[in-house]
Amino acid sequence: MTPEEEKRCLISPDADATAPQRARAMVVRALAGWGFAGMADDAALCVSELVTNALNEAPTKMTVRVEWHPADHLIELAVWDDAPGKPERRAPTVNDAGGRGLNIVEALAVDWGHYPEGGGKTVWVWFHATSEGTSDAA
Repeated sequence: MTPEEEKRCLISPDADATAPQRARAMVVRALAGWGFAGMADDAALCVSELVTNALNEAPTKMTVRVEWHPADHLIELAVWDDAPGKPERRAPTVNDAGGRGLNIVEALAVDWGHYPEGGGKTVWVWFHATSEGTSDAA
């Protein structure tokens, strides 16, 4: 594989309480292996939020993907699950126990979105590929 070729890692964790940790570990390993360890904290936080959001919809299947697009200087995280629905950013109050995940993702990432796929949905996040300690979000 040449440096210009995309690189990808996938896991299909059980859709249970261990899924966020497994997704974080895979993202951290992949980014460190590609020379982007400095952005692993932001990416791991975002993938954890996406997986947790997916779990809240009670899926039976889930796939987590991290991909490096060298030509575009982007790292893409994506979480597919087989549950219906779509993610919606909320405006939680200080008393709300949840609802902050997509706000965190939006603050750290360059962009995020979703699309229907395979009877469920994929939620994706893009980061500028950087070896520094920040993802350089827009």
